[in-house]
Amino acid sequence: MAVYLLFSAAITVLPTAIDSLEAAFAKEVLMLTDTEYGLLVSIAGAGIIAGASLNSAIVERLPVSIMLAIGSLFVTFGYLIYAFSSALIIAAIGFFVLAFFLAFANTGFMTFYQTNIPVEVMGRVASFYALCEAVLTIGMTGIFGVLAHVLSIRTSVILGSMCMLLVCLFLCFVIFRPLTVNKIVRRT
Repeated sequence: MAVYLLFSAAITVLPTAIDSLEAAFAKEVLMLTDTEYGLLVSIAGAGIIAGASLNSAIVERLPVSIMLAIGSLFVTFGYLIYAFSSALIIAAIGFFVLAFFLAFANTGFMTFYQTNIPVEVMGRVASFYALCEAVLTIGMTGIFGVLAHVLSIRTSVILGSMCMLLVCLFLCFVIFRPLTVNKIVRRT
């Protein structure tokens, strides 16, 4: 359950809250035109396609723990690159990185979920955590909106990305504890 909660916080809740400021960040902080913002979103789409393609080619050779940990960390690094960017090219690199590794993070998580949650309770577990995710997402989006208003949009995006990094590092710690690794390896 710790892996589920941490992954959800790092890859669903915090990114959704940060993404709520994405357009404002691109337009007001990076000073992008509508065309440049569209290009940025298209680059993220290319990252998703490239990541999913590579993931499907090598997924059987990667341990679940590596996909989950490395995917989550690099999604976070993509957000950090984006948060600290000052030009379109750097923001585009961040978008590409985060989108590329999202395929690995999600594949690792879904494999982990399917091998560690008993089939009999899978639906109840998913429903409960979806409710928790929704409540936390609403709360974090509100918090980041207030922070953007009180501090600045850039500061809010940076703080959100740093929180993601801390959660991902804790997720990696939980994943790579000897007991957890042994359970993941045995079940895959």
